[in-house]
Amino acid sequence: MVSFFKNFGKGLLYVVLFPFLLVFIALYAVFGLLVFIFQLFKLVFLFFTGRTLFTDLEEDIAAKAILEGTTGSDKEETKTENSQLSLYPSDGSYYNTDYSSSFNNNADTEEEKEDDDHDAIY
Repeated sequence: MVSFFKNFGKGLLYVVLFPFLLVFIALYAVFGLLVFIFQLFKLVFLFFTGRTLFTDLEEDIAAKAILEGTTGSDKEETKTENSQLSLYPSDGSYYNTDYSSSFNNNADTEEEKEDDDHDAIY
């Protein structure tokens, strides 16, 4: 008899709480739809005004400046240094000094020059 009252109580609880659960889910869905529409219009407005929705926060900008350790004058110096980069990977600092690329090997030895002169067909 106790199990009958347990099951009857659960059924009554489900019947009473189910409409409230449906109302809560419906309100949450409407709220989510309104947020989606708001974000859509905000994104379209920011896009056509030339801004972006995903900009860094002030804290992020300050943190990046601290991590980079650069100021305005330092940034200009790094730009001039980067503008003189070579297109050849052998010029990179991550290669050993013994590495030489066939594309960038301007210092031919005398033996190689002589071999090139003898191999040339006129």
